[in-house]
Amino acid sequence: MTDQTDMKIGREDFEALIKGEKTIAPYIELDPLAGAYSVFGVKTASNPNYMVKAIYEMYEANLNKKLAVKAVRKLFRSVGAGSVGLNNLLKKLGMNLKPEEFLMLVFKLQHQQGWGAPFELVSASEKRIVIRTKHTFESQVLKDWNMAVCGLHQGWIEGVLTSVTGKTWFCLEKTCHAKGDEYCEFVADRVPASWKFRAEAVVKGDASITEFIEHKPIEGKITLMEEPVVMMPRFIFTSMTNSLKKTMGEAPASGVNYRAYKDMGKENVEHYRKMSIFFDLSRTKLDADLTELHKRFTAFGAPSITGGKLAYGNHVVNDNFEVVDSIEKEKGSKATVFQKIGDKAIRISTNVVTAEGKRAVGTELIKVVYDAVITKGQTYYGTADVVGQKMVVAYEPIKNDAGEIIGILFVGTPEDKVLGLSMEGIKKIKPQTLSDMAFAFYAQMGWFNFVKEEWDEKTKTKTITLSHTVESESFGNIGKNVCYCTAGLLAGIIEGAFGIRVDAKETKCKSKGDEHCVFTITSKKD
Repeated sequence: MTDQTDMKIGREDFEALIKGEKTIAPYIELDPLAGAYSVFGVKTASNPNYMVKAIYEMYEANLNKKLAVKAVRKLFRSVGAGSVGLNNLLKKLGMNLKPEEFLMLVFKLQHQQGWGAPFELVSASEKRIVIRTKHTFESQVLKDWNMAVCGLHQGWIEGVLTSVTGKTWFCLEKTCHAKGDEYCEFVADRVPASWKFRAEAVVKGDASITEFIEHKPIEGKITLMEEPVVMMPRFIFTSMTNSLKKTMGEAPASGVNYRAYKDMGKENVEHYRKMSIFFDLSRTKLDADLTELHKRFTAFGAPSITGGKLAYGNHVVNDNFEVVDSIEKEKGSKATVFQKIGDKAIRISTNVVTAEGKRAVGTELIKVVYDAVITKGQTYYGTADVVGQKMVVAYEPIKNDAGEIIGILFVGTPEDKVLGLSMEGIKKIKPQTLSDMAFAFYAQMGWFNFVKEEWDEKTKTKTITLSHTVESESFGNIGKNVCYCTAGLLAGIIEGAFGIRVDAKETKCKSKGDEHCVFTITSKKD
């Protein structure tokens, strides 16, 4: 066994590893008695194939295959984020690798530890990196799943890139060895962690809605893209419908269901419209303010901790309000600088004034933001109550020349200002985009499955064919049409997206013995 206590690794070793002139083998230490496995003296996971398969199958047994891939992806995102330690070591050795170079190094080391086939870089830009491999270890052991299974690597890639860039990355597996494809190919995009991006990914088919569903059983909540949603189990759906029928009769109950779900469809489209514009404008404003705040401070020099205080060059930030006040005067935005002191982030310069009329210096940043920005090195976006005013906010890590996080820059703008701007931009969203978005969401949440959508120009009729609906599956073959809720939902989506009044009618139904549930949508006659 190699004695690593006397073994040091330097820049020349890493350069040789990157060039392929050396392998990682001399730096791996196995201690079977202690059950330990370390690389460069750091304990790591050996994860043989059987263990990977066991993890997937454990999740699959309690969820399903798609959610199992999602769960593993989320788990290994944090594993990838742990690569920040290796990146910091490289920086101390004077090696500032590009994100794609660092990612390829991580997977080169992984391959040399026996984790799958070698990776190759397909393409790279500031906002997109594409890599591929003949197979991953999960695509080998889960071939019988016959689907894209590499959630482990998707999460790992996201974690690695996010940790070294401080930006949010979203990775998709475009092809997979377990599906019979030649390569497992991964496309990683640097993206705004916004509702809008996620929605667009679902509509384009680049992502599944299940990736953004969070189950919180202890809190009794389910959220979709961080928004609370109602999931309608079939037994609840049938119970509610049958209760209405007993109370008021079948025809009135069907009418109530139609109108209720029509209203829900319209409300959801309006929500998608507002949220899409709101997040787009929020990020544009916040990113511009962060860039300006960063620019004004770095004009003084590089950030550092000098004499226990945070400084840019010779410009000490503590209790100096010149820059933050200029941001408020010229941009109308709140601005704050936090200094990392121990395991806390403390406000040292701010234009935020308390109810008592004093600047909010000396106060501590909340833990959830601290964990995201200081611990994980991410830029955090959200909403916050700032001295009684609802604001959209952003927090960005301040890093010194060694890449260490020493503080945080904060900007915030009143939420009502962004909402005002968003209302002006609402008409710019194409109606077809909104309806496609709503149809995709409901389909992936299990309400129905699309077969086709047709338009008859002569009769001005839209025909939508579904392979099943939640009603047809709930009631089974009972010899009559049952999909009044779905008809209302489809009508509401069309009305909300296109701003027209329509009627929707089910002409064929699986519960009547037809092959599909078919709906016609026509302009409503006043």
